[in-house]
Amino acid sequence: MLDSQSIHLTTLDSADLLRLQAVLDVICREAGKPKCSSAMQEIAAVLIRLYRQGVTEEDKLLSLGLMALTQKVSSPVAADSVQSPSEAARR
Repeated sequence: MLDSQSIHLTTLDSADLLRLQAVLDVICREAGKPKCSSAMQEIAAVLIRLYRQGVTEEDKLLSLGLMALTQKVSSPVAADSVQSPSEAARR
């Protein structure tokens, strides 16, 4: 059994990165933001964390990525009090 630290150290292969990039591309288009923006870089980090935690379905990653973006935009100050996408994925 992997501990939580080793899960986060798992290497992603090129197929994994392509899947994540495709999801991020859709989120960028829907949000109207470039990938190089700080908001999209944060969403990319969220997607990678979710993927490493076992959320690999593209539609679920897309939903959770959009939810994370919406939460970030609607209340950037109260981000700690909002349910994280990984908590929502477990439901």
